[in-house]
Amino acid sequence: MKFLKQRSIALSIFVALFSTNTLADTLDFTTLAHGAQGSTVLVFPQATITSFGSDIYVGASGIDSEICALTAGFNCQADLQVDFTAAVNNLSFVLAGYDSGDHLDINIFSGTSLLGTIARESNGLVDLSAYSNITKLYFDDSSTGAGFSYDKFQFTVANVPEPETYGMLLAGLGLLGFVTRRKQA
Repeated sequence: MKFLKQRSIALSIFVALFSTNTLADTLDFTTLAHGAQGSTVLVFPQATITSFGSDIYVGASGIDSEICALTAGFNCQADLQVDFTAAVNNLSFVLAGYDSGDHLDINIFSGTSLLGTIARESNGLVDLSAYSNITKLYFDDSSTGAGFSYDKFQFTVANVPEPETYGMLLAGLGLLGFVTRRKQA
């Protein structure tokens, strides 16, 4: 009986520590007016987007409300960075605007660690679900065509327990141990 009680307590601790809720989210640009934004930085609740060109343009490919990093020559060949406010998983997004000569390297980071780099030379869905805890994407655009644009970043955010949660868990386990020991006495 004692073994089963210890086993159930250990299982409860394991479940409490390693179970988290995930929240699906989408970062799109439908709330922005089409055209140049007059800024190289856009701040959203989910992420901060930084253009290393002269501006950020919405509606570049004429498909929807995709964004691109404009150069001074008014094309989408500038580099772009997306810094997520929380680590994300199951990330995907749409790449659009391909022209002959376009090339893009997508650098995927978790904190300061480079998780990988993916090269793209075509439009379509980019699926990064093989990577977890992504905190930053850096789009290194070495295009000789018109460059790429980006839209509909979809991902899940894992809820990370607050430090106070662990304190309450330990206090509860201590109380449970106290009650169990008291019943035995």
